[in-house]
Amino acid sequence: MSTKTIPFAIIQQLREEQYRQRKALQVRSIPEALQFINTVGFCFAFKAPRAELPCLWHAACGEPNPVYPLHNHHDPYISLVWQAKDVLPAQSAVYYGKAIKKTPAFISLSFLPAFLCLQGISPDAESYVKYYLRGELSQAARRIMDSLTDRSPQLTRDLKMDSGMSLPELRSNFDKAMTELQMKLLILKIGEFYEPFSFLWDLIRNRFPEQVKQALAMSPDEARQQILRQYFRNVFAAQPIQIQRLFGWSKSDIAETLAPLVAAGDILENVIIPERRGLWFVSAGI
Repeated sequence: MSTKTIPFAIIQQLREEQYRQRKALQVRSIPEALQFINTVGFCFAFKAPRAELPCLWHAACGEPNPVYPLHNHHDPYISLVWQAKDVLPAQSAVYYGKAIKKTPAFISLSFLPAFLCLQGISPDAESYVKYYLRGELSQAARRIMDSLTDRSPQLTRDLKMDSGMSLPELRSNFDKAMTELQMKLLILKIGEFYEPFSFLWDLIRNRFPEQVKQALAMSPDEARQQILRQYFRNVFAAQPIQIQRLFGWSKSDIAETLAPLVAAGDILENVIIPERRGLWFVSAGI
């Protein structure tokens, strides 16, 4: 069987179209931002280093390599992303938080169940205690969950007070714990207030009960296949190490997820991209 060769220029062209990194495809409004998120399934708000995914800011700019402006408060493209991260989560239209690579990202409601499934979402309100007892949650994260389970939603300042982390020297611990809880898809930001500035936080199971229900009916294998199939629809070409860096999955899970996608003809394996090292998995749609 001959090995297929695909020039990287073709992959780059397809990515620019899928990512809407062209002026003719530019995202110009909140409804278009929601449409973009729903089309790609999951994306970063802003570009993350060493990670290949669509990015809402690049789509708003309509170009692949925009320069981050010095005066970002007056930049219309950054303003659109900021508006989207405020408006869309407040409407429960998307998930927004640090669920992918500890980086702010959007996840559509269609793909949220798969991500929830892989985090072991449970209908039990006290399930986070099991994480803590297994050493999978820090003590600070446990206290924050205790507070939000008792009363939610809460503003950041109230959450700091109630969890005993309001002192300035504890800010780093609080911020790390909030990132930890977002990565586990236990909490999310649902609003922002500016006088004084504060975020409003809620529990995922409160905000997205239907997606939690769907996640409970899904197996981890099904969840990984759904995510990876869409991932290749977006990026078109990847190697296992890139998948591991992005999603944090084990090498064995990645191999076991790729195999049925290759067998089904969704993905081609052992593809050569002359401008890049090694063999690649590539979307069969190319």
